[in-house]
Amino acid sequence: MSSANLAVRSSNFALYGDMSARVMETLRQFSPSVEVYSIDEAFLCLRHVEPQARTDYARRIRAIVRQHTGIPISIGVAETKTLAKVANRYAKQTDALEGVLDITGSLERQLELLAALPVVDVWGIGSRWGQMLRDEGIDTALKLREQPDWWVRMRMGVVGLRTVFELRGSNCLPLELYPRRRKSMMVSRTFGRATRSRQELEEAIATFTASSARKLRREQLIAGALCVFVSSSRFKENFYYNSARSRLMTASNHTPTLLKSALALAQQLWRDDVEFARAGVILTQLVDENIVQLSWLDDYDPTDERAQRLMQTLDRLNQQSGQEPLRYAVMGTTGRWQTRGRYRSNRWTTRWSELPIVRC
Repeated sequence: MSSANLAVRSSNFALYGDMSARVMETLRQFSPSVEVYSIDEAFLCLRHVEPQARTDYARRIRAIVRQHTGIPISIGVAETKTLAKVANRYAKQTDALEGVLDITGSLERQLELLAALPVVDVWGIGSRWGQMLRDEGIDTALKLREQPDWWVRMRMGVVGLRTVFELRGSNCLPLELYPRRRKSMMVSRTFGRATRSRQELEEAIATFTASSARKLRREQLIAGALCVFVSSSRFKENFYYNSARSRLMTASNHTPTLLKSALALAQQLWRDDVEFARAGVILTQLVDENIVQLSWLDDYDPTDERAQRLMQTLDRLNQQSGQEPLRYAVMGTTGRWQTRGRYRSNRWTTRWSELPIVRC
């Protein structure tokens, strides 16, 4: 590793998420309409900027994001999301462009880029469609753009036809300014070391469940069903995977209620002869927390104000400290199963104890 000048690093999700939020907040200073597409990607509307000024405007965005966060970004500008992705790809790969490429209104430039772009790399195509298109002799984005509508509709449906329209410059994918209400939620980890301890497995599942419950409350959702899954290492012999599901009598985001169901499922999945390497919790049947159907058979009342205030207080205190000092006993305290993070960089922006030290 040293001979190749490589450095080993563990994942640092807390830092990634916080820096992503800072980048997105900076982007919102430059456009009234911003769609956060993923942790490292966003779409902005630049209709308020004169066409001839958009390249300079994009360069300014890039410079300010770098100044505020230290993170270099690349920007592609075009009539549609799909073409903007194409422009962004080349802006990132071509040093001479200095991270910015505007192909709006330049059909010749668009066709040039599409002719050099493998069809499998078009946003939304993927490996399955990519293989089918290559089998048909359509190996570039330009060739896909030139296919007749009836053929695209027959082989790729409406979704594929939308992609082709986007490649031609017709805007078919408007900005989604408000996140879609999710239908499921999963928290899962590969353990730092495999375990044969029932207690450690239950601690992991309880930790994942509590994390899921916090996310539900943050997004004002409740879950109607819960799934727990476990597995051994797929790189060892006698690979084991199993899962169990249960439906809640009353949809809930109440941590103790979800813990009770999750731990009952964990007991069903336990096997003495398995060395567990991974586990996870999936919450499904998510609905708005204001839409709940009560059950006369359930002890938990989602309208109980004391329970709601308790959850809100726990969330607030844990968020303020950033280190989750208040935990349910079943989550344990040692966390021997957790990812080791031996090579993780410091969480500079979310942990007081890991703040960088400046000596003057």
